[in-house]
Amino acid sequence: MRLFILLAAAAMVGSYFVTWLEPPFAGPDLSPDAMIGDQLQQLVMDGPWQVWVFLGGFAAAGLAGLTALAGQGSGVMCLLAGLSPVTLGVYFYTRAEEFQADLGLPFTVDFQDLEQAYTLLEDFIRAGLYMYLGGAAILLLAGIAMTLGKR
Repeated sequence: MRLFILLAAAAMVGSYFVTWLEPPFAGPDLSPDAMIGDQLQQLVMDGPWQVWVFLGGFAAAGLAGLTALAGQGSGVMCLLAGLSPVTLGVYFYTRAEEFQADLGLPFTVDFQDLEQAYTLLEDFIRAGLYMYLGGAAILLLAGIAMTLGKR
């Protein structure tokens, strides 16, 4: 189990620096590191709760990986890291119409129809997004198994 946690945490943390979306959809290659850049401290201090959840997921994944490397495995850290994209996904899915209006895309995407949205965007999605979501999914399952499986 610790090996899976370590690999999933490495994938999730590493995805911070890897391209998630590429042109022409996003302009220049888009990764969290490129988006946030030098504004990390300002975003943490002044950003909305969604920024805290997003960045906190990377921190929780890193801590889960470190505890797995130390010979333990923190079910709580795995759970927190895995729940961060789920929390953000549910929040943005419930506000899909507002989100679409804010993006100003040159084409129409119905974000409430996930299959259509993925079909339109799949050519622009790169490894970073898959690393983030895959790592988070494994950490979520490990967190559930470690915290709720003990009962």
